[in-house]
Amino acid sequence: MAKDKQKKTGKGFAWFMVIYTLVFLVLAGAGLYWFWGFMDAYEASRPHKPVEAYMEQLTAEHIVDNCADLIAQVDHNIQSEEDCRNILLEELAGEFTYARKASACTETSQTYVLKSGKQVIGSFTIETTQEDKYGFAPWVFTGETFDMSYLMHNEKVTAIVPEGYAVQINGFTLDESYRTLQESSEFEVLKHYYDQYDLPMYVLNTYEAGPFLRDEFTAELLDPQGESFLFDESFDKNTLIHNCDEATEAELREFVEEFLDIYVIFTGCANDDRYGNYWRVYPYLVPDSNLAKRMLEALDGMQYAQSKGDEVDTVTIHHFVQMAPDVYLCDVTYLVNTIGKEGLVQTTNNTRITIVRQGNKLLVESMISY
Repeated sequence: MAKDKQKKTGKGFAWFMVIYTLVFLVLAGAGLYWFWGFMDAYEASRPHKPVEAYMEQLTAEHIVDNCADLIAQVDHNIQSEEDCRNILLEELAGEFTYARKASACTETSQTYVLKSGKQVIGSFTIETTQEDKYGFAPWVFTGETFDMSYLMHNEKVTAIVPEGYAVQINGFTLDESYRTLQESSEFEVLKHYYDQYDLPMYVLNTYEAGPFLRDEFTAELLDPQGESFLFDESFDKNTLIHNCDEATEAELREFVEEFLDIYVIFTGCANDDRYGNYWRVYPYLVPDSNLAKRMLEALDGMQYAQSKGDEVDTVTIHHFVQMAPDVYLCDVTYLVNTIGKEGLVQTTNNTRITIVRQGNKLLVESMISY
């Protein structure tokens, strides 16, 4: 009997220890679970937790994706969307860092300035939520903003070129939609002839393009043949009115040089033969033109000329312009050597000569000195 009683007592104690152990483990597990929850809630109530989590997942691609509005402002004819993204990615190659912005922080909200390298590129904000069961108010990420507008080259590229010339930026030729101004003026060479003929005007077109990211673009001015040219003070705008082919220019050049030789002999009263000189130059003139009449009227005054003979030294032809069918303008400078009482004197003469074609002959209609 005593042995049986001892057995029962031993079994009861064992069950007690098992139950006690289970209760202890349950209570310990519950305690640990509560403690772990408490620690998690405590950590969540510290601002650095969501800040570090945000910084760990932040990538350059994410920032660029959020700069779509900035990229949309760029003229993609000149700087493609892919080019813009690559520029932004290059700018974001530096290490991302952050700094708390004290002036924008409260007890329930904190804002951090975001940098790539030393450049500020945006900010992000964390805020507290309602208190949890442990009495802590967790901080959570609530928003971000990115501002890389400092890369925007807001000043538009402006180029002025004559009509018929082109502006090319990054290989794209600007069309009329980029033209902001068109101004017209008379060509200096033609200024005395606009009332008589339908002549071209000097037209300047102003083009504007942009904005761009950074200053990463190349601009080039192209002439009508597609060749690069420099449009500055050295550009002779009167070359724009050259419209004679090579054969016509060669014919006109020969005629002008021959005419000037005889014309200078006439004006210098060579050999004291003013009437003979007149009839020698007359075949080069349009009959009954004002020029022919004025030269005839000038003969009387030539009897007092003291020159011992004038001759053309050099002829420089600046421009040939066809002003109408069979009507041409020659802008020429010729240097005359005169032998008079003072010996040899050189005179520079700037003249615009109107030449007409009558049949198969070229004739001088008028001359204007300037």
